[in-house]
Amino acid sequence: MSKLDFPSILTDSSRALMDYTASVVGYDTRQFKELINMAYQAKSPLCMRAARVADACCERNPELIRPYLAKMMKDLSGIKDMAVKRVFMHILTRHSWVDDEEAMGMLVDTLFRWMQDDSQAISVRAYSLVILENIAKQYPELKSELTAVLKETLPYWDSTGLQTLGTKTIKRLTR
Repeated sequence: MSKLDFPSILTDSSRALMDYTASVVGYDTRQFKELINMAYQAKSPLCMRAARVADACCERNPELIRPYLAKMMKDLSGIKDMAVKRVFMHILTRHSWVDDEEAMGMLVDTLFRWMQDDSQAISVRAYSLVILENIAKQYPELKSELTAVLKETLPYWDSTGLQTLGTKTIKRLTR
C-alpha cells in the first residue's frame, strides 16, 4: 500500500472519517506507526485526530498497538495535549499490561497521582481508575493499596459518576 497523506485525509474529527481512515490503514504496521508518531508530534487538532484513528485501528486489530505500549506508558505523564492523553488512556484501558517492569511502574505511579488530582479532567481520573483496576488483576498486591487510596479520596471527589465508579471498583477489589 502506498503511503497515506494523513494530514490531507484527517481534515475533520468526524466519526465517519475516523472509521474510514482506520479501515484503510487496516493491518498496515507502517501506516499505524505513522499515526502513532503523528499523535506524539503533530500539532492540534491533527495529533488528536491521528490518535483517534490509531485507537480505532487497535480496537479492530489489537496486535498493532503492542510494539508501542511500553513507550506509551512511559511517555503518558508528559503528554500535553489533553485529547491525545485521553485517547492513549482509552487504549490503555484495553491494553494495560506489558512485560516491561519500568514502564508498568511509571504508569502505575502516574495513574495513582492523576486519580487523586482534582485538577485532572474527570475522564482522566476515571480512566486512571479503570487502568489501575486492570493492572491490579495482574498484580494482586496492588488491590489493597488501590482500595485504601479510593476509600480515602472518594468522599472528596466532585463527580457523582466518578464516586459511583470508585465505589463499584472497591466492591470488585474486595471480593
